[in-house]
Amino acid sequence: MSDFDIGVGPTLAGRVHEQLGAVGLFAVLIAFTLTTMDGGDIAPRVISGIFLFMAALFFAVSSSQRMKLGVPTQCLLFMTLWGILQTLFFPQKLVFNGWSGVLFWFTAAVISMVGVNSFRRAHVATQFRLGVIYFCSGVCVLDLLQQASGTNRYFWLIPSRYHVVFGSFAYWNNFAQFVELALPITLWHAFARSKPSVLFSVLAALQVCAVVASGSRAGAALVLLELIAVVAIAYRRYRNRSIVYGAAIAIALCIIFVSAAGFETLSSKLEQKDQISVRANINRSSLAMIRQHPFTGWGLDTYVPVYRMFALYDDGSYVNRAHDDWLQWTAEGGIFFSGAMLFLVIWSARPALRSGWGIGLLAIFIHAAVDYPFARFGVCGWYFALVSMMTYQRVPIIFEYDKPARESEFKEATA
Repeated sequence: MSDFDIGVGPTLAGRVHEQLGAVGLFAVLIAFTLTTMDGGDIAPRVISGIFLFMAALFFAVSSSQRMKLGVPTQCLLFMTLWGILQTLFFPQKLVFNGWSGVLFWFTAAVISMVGVNSFRRAHVATQFRLGVIYFCSGVCVLDLLQQASGTNRYFWLIPSRYHVVFGSFAYWNNFAQFVELALPITLWHAFARSKPSVLFSVLAALQVCAVVASGSRAGAALVLLELIAVVAIAYRRYRNRSIVYGAAIAIALCIIFVSAAGFETLSSKLEQKDQISVRANINRSSLAMIRQHPFTGWGLDTYVPVYRMFALYDDGSYVNRAHDDWLQWTAEGGIFFSGAMLFLVIWSARPALRSGWGIGLLAIFIHAAVDYPFARFGVCGWYFALVSMMTYQRVPIIFEYDKPARESEFKEATA
């Protein structure tokens, strides 16, 4: 029995349609990630426009399967509609910023909608996740080579205004958040089989190493927790002693890779006396913003200009985000806006745990409480695509010893 609820099998044309949707979505997300860089607005808007046109063609072409929305798309469409109403009718807003925010959330909704209608079959979803593993591993290799060469040029060609770059990211936390989504998938492919995979164990160690070397404190903590969680879920489900041996090998590889790459940046940050002093001040300002307009918010994408009225201190630094996506969503859109995202997290939590590989969908929201993974599609676009797979997830969370069932799951996990 498949872990996806696919109903009646699609025709050949329907299967081709789904494959094209998945391939097109994967290509667009790669484009978002590789153009993240210093965080400009032009590239993501151009890519969003191209993607929306491609999505319109995808849904315009008839398929043997009825079009499906899914809970992720419904939540994101609600947030889009709320942004439209806010920009048109609410007194607190900046019109240009409001429409920019609407474009962002509508693009997110369409990403999830394409995903829901492309990942009906387990095979397509598995191939997409394999692509995530290899692409993320490639970005990690790029990051480690950049750190070793001491460059601040993306791909050694495009200069950054910052003194260091992390793959295609300017911000170490955004890089770590991207890996947080991919690492559990890599670990699941390493352990969810009759014999642990050496290849995927090496790739998982590479990803952990890159995050630690980047100096992201929350990222380093979360990838280690992900490693523990995936091993625990895999062992509980399959009761296979080789998983323990595979985990030991993966941990040993992590230690070797981290030692080779170095962890001086992370170590120096951990030695700081006050780890969250700056964020704590920003959070107090964010809460003051929320208290003034808890239901309607200040308008999408208005956090930066509005923050200045509530700033508690000024050390000369430019506050570009709230460094807490939950507070920023509430400050900009109100409690109903952030409540839609909270509902999505609650809805996806159980199937994410059931899947094993979906642990990253929960980890990124933990990281969102101290940073901003949802600021750029180069990170969060992958979340919106992967969470759409939860629409079809049906693997039980309480695992019982059942050899035929376990063998079937092994085949599906490695399909």
